[in-house]
Amino acid sequence: MKLRWSIEQARRYQLWATRLVGASYPPGKDGIARCFSDIGSVQLDPLPVLGRNHDLVFQARVGQTHPGDALELIHEKRLGFEYWDKMLCAVSSDAYPLFASLMNQGGMAWERDRAKKLEHTFPGIIDHVLATVEQHGPLSSRELRTLDVAQQEHRGWKATRTANVALEALWNQGRISVSHRVSYRRYFNLTTRVLAPEVRSAAPLPFGAFEERLLLRRVSTVGLLSSSGDAASWTFLRTARRNGLPSSLVDRGQLAEVHVRGIPSPFYALPSADEDLAMAMDVSPPEIPCFIAPLDPLLWGRDSLRKLWNLEYVWEVYKPRSKRRWGYYVLPVLYQDRFVGRFDGRYDRKTGALHVISYHREQHGLPLDAAEIQEAFAQFLAYLGGERVTFLEQETAP
Repeated sequence: MKLRWSIEQARRYQLWATRLVGASYPPGKDGIARCFSDIGSVQLDPLPVLGRNHDLVFQARVGQTHPGDALELIHEKRLGFEYWDKMLCAVSSDAYPLFASLMNQGGMAWERDRAKKLEHTFPGIIDHVLATVEQHGPLSSRELRTLDVAQQEHRGWKATRTANVALEALWNQGRISVSHRVSYRRYFNLTTRVLAPEVRSAAPLPFGAFEERLLLRRVSTVGLLSSSGDAASWTFLRTARRNGLPSSLVDRGQLAEVHVRGIPSPFYALPSADEDLAMAMDVSPPEIPCFIAPLDPLLWGRDSLRKLWNLEYVWEVYKPRSKRRWGYYVLPVLYQDRFVGRFDGRYDRKTGALHVISYHREQHGLPLDAAEIQEAFAQFLAYLGGERVTFLEQETAP
C-alpha cells in the first residue's frame, strides 16, 4: 500500500500514533498503565533533571503523574521488563516472546562479546554471580560487594568490577531481570522470579522472524519511520533495511509506504494508517502545549523531525558546555500540530522551584508570555510537585 499525504496529515497521524493526540487516559497510575500498554516501549535514562526521560514521556500524555511514578509502577505491577529496544527501555510484557528470541541468541552483540572476554579472563565468574543471585536475590552490585562476590577489577572500555560485568551479561542473556530500582539503582533477580509464569510460558519467537516483528513494532512505536537517515531509530534493524525487508513488508501488505509532499524519501507506517489518519483528523489537538521528553518516541528520528516537523533538535547533555547551542536539558514545546518553542530547565527539589534558564521561540511559535505557554508551565510545575517557576533569561526568537 502506498499513500500520499500532506505534511499536515503526516504530522497529525504521527501525533495520533504516538498517543499525543486522540488518546484519553485516566489521571495518575491507571493512565500510566494504559499508556504504557499502548506505547509498548519507553526509553530509560538516568538523568533526573526534570524527572527522568520516562517520567517526561508519560507527563506529556497522562495527567496527574509525578517523577518516579512510572518505573515504580511498571516494576511493582509487572507491567513490563527492562531490555534493549532501540536502547535501554521499559518494554511491555506482551513483547517478551519477541525479545526472548534475542535473549536466547545471547542478547545484544556488544554485551555478548564483553561477557566472552570476562569469562575468558575469569572462568566461571558469571555462573558464580548467577548462583549468588539465586541464593540472595534480589540484589544489586552493592550487595555483591558486601558479600565479597566477584570483586576483581576488570578492564574493558572502562575499569569496573567483575560483578558489574557479570550482572550485565546475565541480564543481556535474559537469565536475570531487573526486579525493581531504588534511587535508580537496579536490583536483579532470576527471571523466573520476576516475570509472571504466563509471560514466560509464551513460546519465544523464532529468531529468523525477529527482525520482521521488531520492525513492525518499531513502526508502531514511532508512527512514521523514515526510510532514510535516522540511524538511531533503526537500531537493531540496519541489516533489515539494507536487505530490503521494509519493501517486502510493503509488498505483503504488512506495512504502508507513505509519501509526504515535499519530502523525497518515504516513511513506513502500519497498514491501518489511512483509516487511523481519518480518525486523527477528526480529533482536536489539546489546547494547552506540552513539553516533550528528549527521548520521546516522537523524537526518536532526528532526521524525520527536521524534514517533517521543521525542528532541528540535538540533545546536548553530553556535549561540553562550550559546544551547546540550546542548553543542557532542553525540552521541545509542542502545541497542536507544531513545535512552538524549547526551553532549558532545572528543578530544585529543596526549594520547589522550576528554573527556566532559557526559552527559545521557534519560527511561527509562541512567545514565553503567551497565556498558553504560561499555563503549560503551571501544569508542568504540578507534575514536578513544585511551588513556583522562575524565568532566568528573556526569550530568544528565531
